[in-house]
Amino acid sequence: MYKFLQRHFLTGLLSMTPLVITSWILWRFYVLISATMRPWLRKIPAITETYPEFLLTFFGVIVFILLITLVGLFTRNLIGIAFFRLLERFFQQIPIVKSVFSAVKQIAEVFLRDRRTAFQKVVVFAYPRLDLYSIGFVTRDEPGHPLVNVFLPTAPNPTSGFMLLVPREELTEVDIPVEEAIKLIVSGGSIMTDGQASLIARRVDRLPSPSGKDMEP
Repeated sequence: MYKFLQRHFLTGLLSMTPLVITSWILWRFYVLISATMRPWLRKIPAITETYPEFLLTFFGVIVFILLITLVGLFTRNLIGIAFFRLLERFFQQIPIVKSVFSAVKQIAEVFLRDRRTAFQKVVVFAYPRLDLYSIGFVTRDEPGHPLVNVFLPTAPNPTSGFMLLVPREELTEVDIPVEEAIKLIVSGGSIMTDGQASLIARRVDRLPSPSGKDMEP
């Protein structure tokens, strides 16, 4: 009975934890937007007299999204780029703050940045030696060129890694979305499904024997 309860309790806990944490984050986001934007919206008589309270938060979310979008547009021009680089340098000069800032920035780059333009496809190849294989991302592939630019990320931080020039015949494409491959790297492979493992194994079987035995940088 104890093992039965333990097994099913852990299964239920694993099932509920992502839902509870995600719901809690969304609720905190709702509370933050409500506390930030609602006092400003209440200053507009036409809104407070016409719409109920819960719609004020809805309007606040819309205004917040528009503000973030405007910031994104601002950061894409030269003035915005220079301004945010200046802010980054300022935070990176503060001893303790720079560590927190760098960690948060890396996490944001992993989960928020659109990698589809930078990472074209997922590939597997022999590295760092024979019979050991790595997952990488093609960043540049010129038709007819013998070498392909491949970014080899490190786990669990895929924002750092190596830029490799790999012979085309020593690569094989894996039919896994870039976003899913990034999640695998962040988790250290712990969330890899049986289907993904089988797919990668089949692709590895198609690889020819690499020309070098020692491939460490």
